[in-house]
This record gives sequence, structure tokens and C-alpha cells, in this order.
Amino acid sequence: METRIIEIPIEFKRLFEDWWREVAIYGGRFSLKSHTTARYLLIKARQQKTRVACFREFQNSIAESSHQLLRELINQYGLTDFEVTNNSIFNKLNGSDFLFKGLYHNEQNIKSTEGIDIAWVEEAQTVSQESLEVLTPTVRKENSKIIYTYNRLLEDDPVHNRLVIEGRPDTLVINVNYDTALKYGFIPEVILKEIEDDKEKRPALYKHKWLGEPYSLERRIYKDWQEIESIPHEARLEGYGLDFGYFPDPTAIIAIYYYNGGYILDEVFYQVKPSNAEIADTLKNFEKGLIVADSAEKDRIADIKSYGLNITPARKGPGSVRAGIHMVQGLKISYTKQSSNLRQEYRKYLWQIDANGKILAGIPEDKHNHLLDAARYRLELLIPMHVRRDMITRHALHRQHKTRENIAV
Repeated sequence: METRIIEIPIEFKRLFEDWWREVAIYGGRFSLKSHTTARYLLIKARQQKTRVACFREFQNSIAESSHQLLRELINQYGLTDFEVTNNSIFNKLNGSDFLFKGLYHNEQNIKSTEGIDIAWVEEAQTVSQESLEVLTPTVRKENSKIIYTYNRLLEDDPVHNRLVIEGRPDTLVINVNYDTALKYGFIPEVILKEIEDDKEKRPALYKHKWLGEPYSLERRIYKDWQEIESIPHEARLEGYGLDFGYFPDPTAIIAIYYYNGGYILDEVFYQVKPSNAEIADTLKNFEKGLIVADSAEKDRIADIKSYGLNITPARKGPGSVRAGIHMVQGLKISYTKQSSNLRQEYRKYLWQIDANGKILAGIPEDKHNHLLDAARYRLELLIPMHVRRDMITRHALHRQHKTRENIAV
């Protein structure tokens, strides 16, 4: 296979300078962030022996890593000096290697990774402050570097706060959008049509998706939840919530505990297309408690009940989702550190917006809500109706007060 020239857009030229320790490469979709970073890493790995660690916050399998992109580029450019296996990449001439790991809940494994020359953190907008604090001292080799590539999600993304808002010594910042790819003729016509259509009809989506602008924190439905290490011994199990996923969405099960005036959520199950038997077997391995499930699946509820489990349908009706969300907003909520999918949903569950970016209060996006819906089902049966009404009223008054404060400011 003939080796081809690897081209790097001029906007990324400073990557090849040697003074920087960390680099933030951010912007909208189709801005060549990941593809250019992967090309840069392959070039560096061919120039001299280099250990490259490719990280993501969540990586349950090699398919969720940057392995596929690197492999495709190796094939595209005919880089026969690289040996690609199912879970690693190795340069046969100089010994450079690529590792692939998830950061979340993987502290000891990350700390034990030695000799990293360059770390690449992909989808860095999802990386927690805790993961950043583990990663940066781990990449400690003399002249080692860390590259973060990301599309901003919310205004408080920890990686953006660290590198761009607060700033760090020896940090390079590269902000690129789709106009970079357009400049070099790298955008397919079908994508360009999508961009123009979003720009004309959905300006708010266009700004986030293609210009990389973050969503306002006001769009977050749940706020001020606390992450805890584990369930305290004194906590009392109140049962489980179960949300049946419609493919490709996962089925989600969450345990609810009462402790010290609030509730603790602990992720139990998160899987696409499980059988009723798998769900029942999972729940039988946990402490017995009432299971409140999505009432739209009455046949599945009856089947799971036949396995000897105490399961009942959730309350549903007109306005029940909005009322349930407002009820949960009035509770003191914590979640366990091991609940990785719940943590993602908590951060990404947003109110809908119209085409101009106006928040449609009370209308949630129907995504990133599987464990959250499951939790809501169980919590709604725990809180008496009159208490729920009081909580919703207090929460509405609090929001009105905060709105007046913002207007006054």
C-alpha cells in the first residue's frame, strides 16, 4: 500500500510547537478536532518512541474509544509500520504504543499507567473535575502533554473552566468550527445542507451544534445534587424504580434510599433490550423492596411479578411528568459515585427550547432520562399527595423569586 502525505490544517500548526503542557481544542461539529488530533498523534508516534494514552470519561469497551478512528487513518494513509490489534496500536519500528482507557471510577488503574508522553482526552466536555484531578498528576513524565478535544455542553464544563476560563500555565487554546473544514473542502455536500438548514430554521441548535456554543445552565432540570462515595449503613431502602427502554434506549433500574432528610439514588441496571427474566434475576440479587415500573408496559410488569417480585405500575396521567419533575426538584437528592449513567443523565437532562433558544419551562427533552424517570416513579409513590402539592408550590414560588432577582440585577 502506498504511503500518502498526512495533511494538517494550518489552524492546528501550533500543536507541533513544544512549549505547551495542555491544549484545549474546542468548537462545533465537523471542525476537524478529532481527526486532526489523531493525525498529529500518528505523526509523533512515527517520529520517535511515544506512549500515547487515549482517554474518555466513560469507556466500557474498545468500541467506545478513539481506536476506530486511529485504525481508519492508519489504513487510509498506508502506515504499515503500525500493528493494529483489537485493543491496542503498536509501531513496529520504534516501539510507540497507544493505550485506551476510561477515566470515570478508574482511579487506581489510571494512576498505575506509567510513562505517558501524550494523553488525549476525547469528548472532554463530559469529564468530571475529579477525573481531571486524577489525570493531570498521572501524566507527569518530563515534557509530557495533555490534549483535550471537546464540544462544549454547558457553561460550567470543568475542562473549559480549567483551561480557558481560569487558565493554566503553558496552555494552548485552539477554537475551531466547521468553517475550517469548509475552507479546505472537507465538508460533504449533505453535511453542508444540514448546516444551512439548521442555520435558517433552528438558530439555537445551529449555535450549539455547529458553532460550539454551550447550553445555558438554566436549561438543566435538576441541580445541586450531591455525589457520595457509597450508601451509608444507616440508610433505609425505599425500593426501586424501573423504566422499560424502547430500543435503542436502555432499560434502567435504580434503588432509592432514605437518609438524613433526603434520598440517595443508586444505579442498579442499565441495558438495552434485556429480557424480563434478566430484569427479574437482577432484582432478586438485591435487597427486597417495592418496584415501581413504567405503567405503559402492563404485560411486562405482570410477567416480572410472576417471578415472585413485588412490582406495581407507576402513576401516569395528564401533566404527571411535569408534576413529578417539580416534586423531585423539591427533594434533597444524592447519588452514588458508581452510578455513572445516572451522573450523565443528571447533567444532560434539559428543558426543551424553541428555534430561537427560548427555554420552554415545564417541557423536558425526552432523552437522557431513563434512570431519572425510574427514580421519579418510585419517589412519587413515597411522597404523600398533599406533601407533593406543597413542595411543587414552594418550588414554583422559589423560581419566581429567583427570576425577579435576575431581572433586578
